[in-house]
Amino acid sequence: MKTDKRYHIWQVPPLAFFSRSLYRDVALRWQGVAFGYLLLLLALCWIPGIIRIQRSFASFVDEEAPLIIEQVPEITIIDGQAFVDHPQPYTIRDPETDEALLVIDTTGTITSLEQTDARGLVTARQAIFQKSAIETRSFSFESVDRYILDQQKIYGWLDTAKAWAAPVLYPLCTLGSFAYRIVQVLFYACIGLLLVSLCKSKLTFEALLRLSVVAITPAIIIGTLLDAAAIEFPLAGLWFFLLAIGYLLFGIRAAVGSEGPNFKFETPSDVS
Repeated sequence: MKTDKRYHIWQVPPLAFFSRSLYRDVALRWQGVAFGYLLLLLALCWIPGIIRIQRSFASFVDEEAPLIIEQVPEITIIDGQAFVDHPQPYTIRDPETDEALLVIDTTGTITSLEQTDARGLVTARQAIFQKSAIETRSFSFESVDRYILDQQKIYGWLDTAKAWAAPVLYPLCTLGSFAYRIVQVLFYACIGLLLVSLCKSKLTFEALLRLSVVAITPAIIIGTLLDAAAIEFPLAGLWFFLLAIGYLLFGIRAAVGSEGPNFKFETPSDVS
């Protein structure tokens, strides 16, 4: 029978690294599946990442983008046809690498990306962009009655994007990672069912879900700190997986008890 829990969610992040008592409490005394705690943890851990992304994007907008935008000629689209008052074909290049980024040719000399090494092409009737090595996207001007694209408009778009990048990306990143982590803890809980079955012990799937949420907490925190410090290492995903499984085993052992080095679990009824 469950009793009042001894630990609260704000105690979980530090204690998840070492506390057997926490894991036992989460498994035997908590209720639900601890997804609320998981969402809160991810929301906090995404804050430094979003700040880093915002600063990086702002730096691009303020320092790098102008070097490209200054190369963009005024493009006028009338009744589905583009016009450019500039010698063509005209190529916009990366100022650092001199790589061709976009070719503009409304004269019909260049009609496909295969005729150039650029990533994008603007013709009289459409814009074509290379999405991947095997896929391209095209956007027709057919439905455009009149539109003028100039440098001032591009700067305006970038200023708006810079202002809204963090408010838009933060909930998207948090909810996206939350969905991914839910799938992850479901998978780990299934592994936990196998482990307790092999050891002839019993824990409910709900309890194993809670243990899995706590077990991935150290990996989430460590990953956040490494990302903030811009530190990368090989096979990070594998090491984080092994770390989470190790903590899941630690949590199961704390919840159901153990006997000696053979890791033979007792049943929950034997735990006072």
